[in-house]
Amino acid sequence: MRPLLLWITLVSCLLHSTATIASEHSATAAITKAVNDFVYAETRHLPGKVTITVKPNTYRAAQPCNQLQPFLPPGGRLWGKFSVGVRCQNEETSWTLYVPVEIAVIASVVHAAQPINRGQIITAQDIVSKEANLVRIPNQAITDPVQVIGQVATAYLASGQPIRAHQIRAQYVISRGQKVQLIASGTGFSVSTEGEALAAAAEGEMVQVRNLIGRIISGIARQGGIVEIRQ
Repeated sequence: MRPLLLWITLVSCLLHSTATIASEHSATAAITKAVNDFVYAETRHLPGKVTITVKPNTYRAAQPCNQLQPFLPPGGRLWGKFSVGVRCQNEETSWTLYVPVEIAVIASVVHAAQPINRGQIITAQDIVSKEANLVRIPNQAITDPVQVIGQVATAYLASGQPIRAHQIRAQYVISRGQKVQLIASGTGFSVSTEGEALAAAAEGEMVQVRNLIGRIISGIARQGGIVEIRQ
């Protein structure tokens, strides 16, 4: 009789253990999916291909929940390695846990194909596009070659270096000290006079000009040494 009782007890324990493991696996899968869906929705605007890795080994003890609420903790950033919080607000159970996540953002990044000197106008021959993980390279890396060609380098760029937004600028259409034409126009009228630019400016940038009587006027830099005064 005792062997039979022992066998029944062992089978009962085994079934209970199997059910517990299945329940934990189900909870883990649900949490992983909720976190993955949340991160995907929040990062789909990023350029290139986003790869999401959710690490499930830290929350196997969580109880099953049918109302999972993923959230980004205060100060969190969906970039590189970070954590996503998950809340359960069931009537039967309530818990909060934090899930480690890592993302990679693979995109075509503009690199210097050869050394580029400061002040040099960048041409198509000066650059090359290469795939890179945006998470592992400096911020503001440029992905569109159109944003680089025709721009001026503001710093020396070594061959193979990713080009960042602050390392280039638009070509100046007005130079400091240049004689410019101030043009003010409105409905039914247009007035022009000469002045001297107090700073260099690219197309569309604001620039200050000293007119013939010494007054400082601000306007918009245009091609051909023109500064547009909007009324």
